[in-house]
Amino acid sequence: MIWYVATLLAGVISTKGSAAQGAHSVREEPQFVTARAGDSVILGCDVVHPVTGQQPPYVVEWFKFGVPIPIFIKFGFYPPHVDPEYAGRASLYDKASLRIDQLRSEDQGWYECKVLMLDQQYDTFHNGSWVYVTVNAPPTFTETPSPYVEAKEGSSITLTCTAFGNPKPVVSWLREKVLLESSRKYTVSDGSLTISAVGRNDRGPYTCRAYSIQGEAVHTTRLLVQGPPFIISPPENITVNISQDALFTCQAEAYPGNLTYTWFWEEENVFFKNDLKLRVRILIDGTLIIFRVKPEDAGKYTCVPSNSLGRSPSASSYLTVQYPARVVNMPPIIYLPVGMPGYIKCPVDADPPATQVKWTKDGRPLRIEKFQGWSLLSDGTITLEEATEEALGTYTCVPYNTLGTMGQSTPARLVLKDPPYFTVLPGWEYRQEVGRELVIPCAAAGDPFPVISWRKVGKPSKSKHNILPSGSLQFRALSKEDHGQWECVATNVVTSITASTHLTVIGTSPHAPTNVRVTATMTSANASWDPGYDGGYEQTFTVWYGPVVKRAMLGPHDWLSLPVSTGLTWLLVEGLEPETAYQFSVLAQNKLGTGPFSEVITVNTLAFPVLTREPLVLLSPPRCLTANRTHQGVLLSWLSPANHSYPIDHYIMEFRLAERWEILDEAIPGTETELLTKELSLDSWYEFRVMAVMQDLISEPSNIVGVSSSDVFPPPEVPEEGLARPVVAGIVATICFLAAAILFSTLAACFVNRQRKRKNKRKRDPPLSITHCRKSVESPRPPDTHGAAAIPESFEVLRYPRVRKPKKALQLTSKARHKNSFPISQVQQPGESQVLQPQGILYLQKKKRHSRQDPYAYFSAMKEELHKYRHQPEDEMAILDHVDHEEHQGQATQL
Repeated sequence: MIWYVATLLAGVISTKGSAAQGAHSVREEPQFVTARAGDSVILGCDVVHPVTGQQPPYVVEWFKFGVPIPIFIKFGFYPPHVDPEYAGRASLYDKASLRIDQLRSEDQGWYECKVLMLDQQYDTFHNGSWVYVTVNAPPTFTETPSPYVEAKEGSSITLTCTAFGNPKPVVSWLREKVLLESSRKYTVSDGSLTISAVGRNDRGPYTCRAYSIQGEAVHTTRLLVQGPPFIISPPENITVNISQDALFTCQAEAYPGNLTYTWFWEEENVFFKNDLKLRVRILIDGTLIIFRVKPEDAGKYTCVPSNSLGRSPSASSYLTVQYPARVVNMPPIIYLPVGMPGYIKCPVDADPPATQVKWTKDGRPLRIEKFQGWSLLSDGTITLEEATEEALGTYTCVPYNTLGTMGQSTPARLVLKDPPYFTVLPGWEYRQEVGRELVIPCAAAGDPFPVISWRKVGKPSKSKHNILPSGSLQFRALSKEDHGQWECVATNVVTSITASTHLTVIGTSPHAPTNVRVTATMTSANASWDPGYDGGYEQTFTVWYGPVVKRAMLGPHDWLSLPVSTGLTWLLVEGLEPETAYQFSVLAQNKLGTGPFSEVITVNTLAFPVLTREPLVLLSPPRCLTANRTHQGVLLSWLSPANHSYPIDHYIMEFRLAERWEILDEAIPGTETELLTKELSLDSWYEFRVMAVMQDLISEPSNIVGVSSSDVFPPPEVPEEGLARPVVAGIVATICFLAAAILFSTLAACFVNRQRKRKNKRKRDPPLSITHCRKSVESPRPPDTHGAAAIPESFEVLRYPRVRKPKKALQLTSKARHKNSFPISQVQQPGESQVLQPQGILYLQKKKRHSRQDPYAYFSAMKEELHKYRHQPEDEMAILDHVDHEEHQGQATQL
């Protein structure tokens, strides 16, 4: 009741004195107070009392701009009235000032203080003041998204974040510490982040950051994307040996995470494969285990995780089972065509591949090399150039690989059969109009009876055709696709034979050109092709081309066409843009229409050559190269280049003896301009030139100088301390080697001479053999008075074997004969008749060998003289014995 009365009085007084206050009161200047949120602040307000009299009672009121009633009223000793927003925080300080504790951001604004004197005239009222309170507060969030936000894959989502503070904070969004800005994917506006077309890659944490000079505040929200699983660890290819366990891992992520894994072998669920379902297990994390693998388990395995959202992904890997080589499905009977090439195959299954196949024939190891025309291929197959009766028998094979073998095959009996043969052959070519019926005959026979089939060479025909019981090929209505090469195939268990024919369908549009070739330059391209069948009429061609990248100015049909002159199969296309990809195709047409387009060829035109201007670098050749002879050798001197942009790195000195230049020294320092050359060949003409090198740039050669090495250079001076140890060692080794060689040669010569003497002594020829005379013993004749030798009457045989001339034998030369002055036919008569003894032999003087005379010519003459005396009736034959003891010292030739 008291506060009501005080408030009513204050209102009345304030109303009555408002005019006077405006005219006579002097209000203080506004105050500005700044404080941080949470601190305490005092809003000052002074009370002016009258000069005389006692202090009258007064009422203190504090107003906040924007609030209709006072937020604080104090009258006398009564408790103050405080607005609920300031309850516990506002109190009177001093006489009329207001203290606010635990300052809040919303406390900011204008405050007005009014002091009302209850017993004073209002025209002298001077109390009251205005205060503006600024509250500096760090950013605080007033609105944030949830810590976890869900979004479906492909949808859009907006995350809103609002912050309050003084000064007003700036709100931004970050992802993985990277500031997000507006783009095609993200839209950032007034603290809101919008993500378009949410995908798996958009999942993860997003951070809202409010910042001002008073501090910052952050809030993180994790985006969960609802969608199908994503495989983060796909299975890998594995290789195991037979009977081992195989393990495939497959790990996926998804939200929601109710994942189930399904595994497939090839295209079949592993649990539906009879031989596999009892040996497999799928763990909760997607791992597939195959126990005791078999060779049949090899193949492709596919992991498919699912969470019932969207399309499930898949990942595949391959299982390789290694096992020893084995034989599968060996036929019990092997048929070969008589007199034709054939083969005997061992159906091997092995991993790793088989390295060897051994064969047996009739229980014995088969040796391929013993059979003419047989050979063994790398896969173990036996090939026969001609199947004959020697191939008959029972065969088994045993394959091997690096893991071994599983054993030999079952026995297979080889049987020779006559190959099938054609009883009716198709013609070489058939020509028929389109739409007409045509039958191409073909028939075959054999034991067993062959089966006839037809096939089109190249692209198979889609037209309707059938094979008659006789084996003939029937076309009820020929079409354009039937044109081409056809083969009739007769097959039985022995072999297959083929017969071919060509079918020409007349009256159709042209066939597509083939083998299209395009050669491009910068602005043109040359296209060429091989014409297809013209359909029976003259055809022309059109070249179509266009850029690979579509262009808006050309519209949806951006291909251009150029006609080709009749008879030509090439065209030069000009006006192309450089460095652009173009596509080309050729179209043929005749009077019946156009054929199909050829294959499309893509080429790129060439780019303009890029000319880069290199910086100007100057390097002139070295100057004034000279060669001077000195006692040490040839001294080469030159001057450095006149122009060089950078310092010279080094010089290269070259020389030549003929036409080819060779490098003498390629590492002459750039600071040197002289080079002494010592090792030059004698009696040669040398030419020299030098080049400078600067930063991998070699200058032109300098002038060429020549010098002769005909003069012998003086030997180098030997230092007083003598030659170096390596030189002395070389000289000593050479002297020792020569001494040993001379000693060895002497000993070898002595040994050879001694062996030669022994050999000549051992190989002397036997003496001349002459038969005894019958009457010479009984009645010897008196000596001849004329000094002629007596010749025996009965001289049966004179054996004169031809012997080789010994090295130390003597021949009777013509000079000796003249000296003795008697012919060889003269025979000395002995004192009495006697029988020729072995010691009585003919010694002849040795004749010197002449290059133009046969060394045995004299002995031939001797033989003729002896034959003359063979027919003379003498009792005995005298032998001339002459020895030249003085000249030849007893050396003789024995006959």
